[in-house]
Amino acid sequence: MTRAILKFSKEITSEPITSQIIIEHKTPINILTAHIDQQGGEILVEIPSAQAEKIIEAFRKKGVTVEPHKPVKVDKEKCISCGACFSLCPVNAIKINEDFSVAFNDEKCLGSACRLCVDTCPVRAIKVGV
Repeated sequence: MTRAILKFSKEITSEPITSQIIIEHKTPINILTAHIDQQGGEILVEIPSAQAEKIIEAFRKKGVTVEPHKPVKVDKEKCISCGACFSLCPVNAIKINEDFSVAFNDEKCLGSACRLCVDTCPVRAIKVGV
């Protein structure tokens, strides 16, 4: 699966673009997170890798900005393994190891579509897609 962030401007938020593309291309698209209102917004999606290029191009043709998914990166030298990020992760992408160090799962991470761990880190050891 290929993850991508779809950014919608306020001019196109009222159009059913995502459903049109799913129907037209007969390709399932998994919506992981979505934040859209009248001012615009973004959706983090998973697209089957075999169809990703075609689907991404279809979104771009309809005026959607498509960016690659960027999971968080942790500066292990700065990280103090306090666990503040662990309790906030909505998808359980963060775990505490037996040695009490913090581990991140890039496959589960919502990255730039979430940022809860980035904002809560007391030593700013977590960044998005650096």
